[in-house]
Amino acid sequence: MSFSLLSLRWRLIWSLILLQVVVGLLVMGGFLGLAWALGRVVDENGQETVASIQRALTRDAAGHLVAEPTSALRRLQKADPQFWFIARDSHGAELRHGVVPPTYLRLLDALDGTDRMAIDPETDGTRPKARFERVESRAGPVAVMAQTGGPLTLENTLKGTGIAFLFLVAPMALVTCLGVILATPFVVKRGLKGVVATAEHAEGIDVHERTTRLPLANVASEIRPLVNAVNRAFDRLNEGYDRQERFLADAAHELRTPITTLQIHLEGLPNDPLKMKLMQASARLATLAEQLLDLQRLDHGLSLDHQVELKSLCERVAADIAPLAIRSRCTLSVDAPQPLTVRGDAPSLERALSNLIQNAIEHGGPGCDIQVRLCEPSCIEVRDSGPGIPEADRERVVAPFHRLVPRGRGAGLGLHLVAEVARLHRGQLSIGSSESGGAKMRLELMNLDA
Repeated sequence: MSFSLLSLRWRLIWSLILLQVVVGLLVMGGFLGLAWALGRVVDENGQETVASIQRALTRDAAGHLVAEPTSALRRLQKADPQFWFIARDSHGAELRHGVVPPTYLRLLDALDGTDRMAIDPETDGTRPKARFERVESRAGPVAVMAQTGGPLTLENTLKGTGIAFLFLVAPMALVTCLGVILATPFVVKRGLKGVVATAEHAEGIDVHERTTRLPLANVASEIRPLVNAVNRAFDRLNEGYDRQERFLADAAHELRTPITTLQIHLEGLPNDPLKMKLMQASARLATLAEQLLDLQRLDHGLSLDHQVELKSLCERVAADIAPLAIRSRCTLSVDAPQPLTVRGDAPSLERALSNLIQNAIEHGGPGCDIQVRLCEPSCIEVRDSGPGIPEADRERVVAPFHRLVPRGRGAGLGLHLVAEVARLHRGQLSIGSSESGGAKMRLELMNLDA
């Protein structure tokens, strides 16, 4: 399908041009049909009448001038029983049909040497108009004078109509079509101004701003049903998201009590490999429930009005997770040469950094070296010496419930939670490779005080 057929501008242009042509043809056809029905389509100058007589003139066996009863001649006689004409050859022989007014008989003698003439003797309609013309016929050269006003044939009627259309209607239609081609782009642009503004507004809609709706200001009434349908779709999606969030939050809250009860009972069991496996499974359930609750809290927004000192935050989180790193035989260090302060939410930042360190312990493997670095102006990096994250998976690992190892111990929510915290702080989470070939998680924060 060509681009012109997909363009509203060209569709309007071709539709308007086609409409003008159709309307013009219908108007001309209507006038022509009305004139035909009223008997107004006649041979005013008599040219076709004389031509019909010319084709009918011949000589009989005795050499006399006669007129064959052709269909054209019969049509003229049928249309007007008073129809008359007179034909005179070069020898003075005459052929008369009908009652020729005496005035025209005398006038025929006075037109000797004249080739053709239209005769309109009266303006009050008391005598018909006539045409005089010298023609070549099968009987030789003759002078013909005939009454005008006979009906035109369909062929000549269409021919005359085509000529009128070509010289009268076609130039006007051409000028109008050029005007349509030049004016339609401006009309379309002006008419769709509200739609363009709505489209620009839609481009700027953030997926997390669920209350945003497409504006109806300056939108044409024909487009309003579409905009209203899109806004109603947003409402339905928002209701679905709310139900999903409530379900996840309720499920996480309901899981906390049985998980805590399970952990208490597990601690009372004898120490053996089965107990360790059960303890790890319960810890995974507890982490999943907490991460779901964290996501639910993030969806309700954060307060970014507090001053957060990043150096002490990194040291505090590293100290809390140090026992887990030691248990996995990993080394954990903090490189924060000077304090850095940002405006943000300290609990969510602590949770994000804790997830990054736990992710490094989980995927770095036993004996992994993990380093937490503080970079200016407001950036936290977590590097490890593990196998790293393949470049093809770096965008997908931040998706919820996506795990590099399908049967790994994580729930696939940790990095997604970190990315959400970064977004709410107007920053981002970028994933790369460390100098040792492991993973490098860079949590960049927007310094709102700058």
